[in-house]
Order: sequence, then structure tokens, then C-alpha cells
Amino acid sequence: MDRGLVAGPGQPVPARNALFLAVYNLLYWPYLLSTCVLLFAPALVIWLVTLPFDREKKLLHRFTCLWGAHYLAWAPFAGTRVEGLERARSAAPCIYVANHQSMVDILAVFALRTPFLWVSKVENFYVPFLGWNMWLNRYVPLKRGHLPSIMRMVRTCHRRLREGHNLFVFPEGTRSPDGNLIPFFPGAFRLAVRFGVPIVPVVIDGTGYILPKKQLYIRPRVVTLRVLDPITPASCENDHRRMLELCHTRMQRELDVMRGPAERPLPHVDSNAA
Repeated sequence: MDRGLVAGPGQPVPARNALFLAVYNLLYWPYLLSTCVLLFAPALVIWLVTLPFDREKKLLHRFTCLWGAHYLAWAPFAGTRVEGLERARSAAPCIYVANHQSMVDILAVFALRTPFLWVSKVENFYVPFLGWNMWLNRYVPLKRGHLPSIMRMVRTCHRRLREGHNLFVFPEGTRSPDGNLIPFFPGAFRLAVRFGVPIVPVVIDGTGYILPKKQLYIRPRVVTLRVLDPITPASCENDHRRMLELCHTRMQRELDVMRGPAERPLPHVDSNAA
């Protein structure tokens, strides 16, 4: 591997030859799309075979993690680096929350290889093959802004947490346009307080460079996932607002540390401000 083409975590990202990136994308996207079709077949077989005895879908989730993670972890000139994994495995049941910079975040999170259920907008469940696999895994759908759907989501999350499952949420609700954390929605933190489970923050760095929001042109690099210490409702006096603020502050601070001054994005300036 040419080390000049790869930026490790916290290192400046080198400029890449336009021809190299064009060839990379020309090969990467057909591979991703074709293997999504091919790998759905074994996922369906695993679901059918384990249906009588694996209600928690543990085997299917392991396969899904391998399926999703390999697009980044095994990609040339890319990769994932996971730090603090022991924190992710010591707080179950819990609610994982992560920052959201890119569609690649989903692939990066699968590298944790820990049991969890996504809480995701319902539109994702209708994406061919990938979305259908979400149904098979019993992930939790949510229609944004639709109160009956929100209530169903809360009841489903309660059941899943009571059964011992972990949940995974992007509390920003959408991808950040500049890499900075945007305000969190309170839903995950209300769930944590209501059902007495910890929040486990996961900070992701590098995905926004690979595939920025509103772009489909991949620029490979190494991605870092850093799992932070769990935040319990009791440590915030069972106040979901305090829990949210503490989590947001810790994640932004850690993100700044991971990036260093060279990669820290400039603050967003509102051009309409007087």
C-alpha cells in the first residue's frame, strides 16, 4: 500500500490525483451495489434458518456487521480504527449515540461489532436489499414528525430495551454540513431517562471527508470511532436536558481533540446575520 495515499486518524489528508479518485469511484460503486444484491440472499437464509430459535437475531446481526463494515474496513486506502470498545460492551442495555457526518457513518458503526438495533427513519427500510435487511433485523422505524409513529417507536424501544437489546441513534437527526456537531434532538435522552439506561457516546471522525453531505464522490481515508464513557441518568439527576447537554459537550470536545487544529472545521457563519 502506498502510504502517501492514506491519511491516518488525526493526520492531514493528502491531495489525491483526480484520475486515481475517478478510477476508485468507478470500481467502488458497482462493487457496493452488486454485493448488496448478492449478500442479501445469505442474510435471508440466516433469517429463515434461525427464525425458530434466535429471536434476538444475534447471528443475523453479526452477518450484517460483516456485510456493512467490510465496505470501509476492507476498502483499499481506507479502513476503520475503533478505540474504547470495552466501554461499548460494558453498559448493556444502553443507547448508543453518534455524530452524523456522512452516509458512511453507518458502515463505520458496524465495525464496532457489538449487538444493537438501529432507530432509523422509515424511508430507509424501503431501500432495496439494505432496507429489507433492516426489517429482518427488527430495527426500529420512525416516521419523523408523525406522532403515532413516534409513539410506536417509543413502545418498541421500551420492549427492545426490556429484552436486553441496545439501541443506536444519530441524535442530530441529519448529517452535519460542515463536520461540527449540530443540536441534538432529545428523543434518545428522554428514552434513556424514562427507561433508566445509560447513553454511550460514539465519536466518528473521517467520514465527512470520505463522502460529504450531498455528494456521491468517494475520497478514501482511515476513519476513527472512539467510544466514550457511558452517561447514566442518575449522574444527570434524571434530567434528559442535562444529559443531552453533557453528551453534546463531551462529544464536541473529543471530536476537536481527534481532529487537531489542522483538520478542525471553521465555525459556521450565518451570512444573513446583521
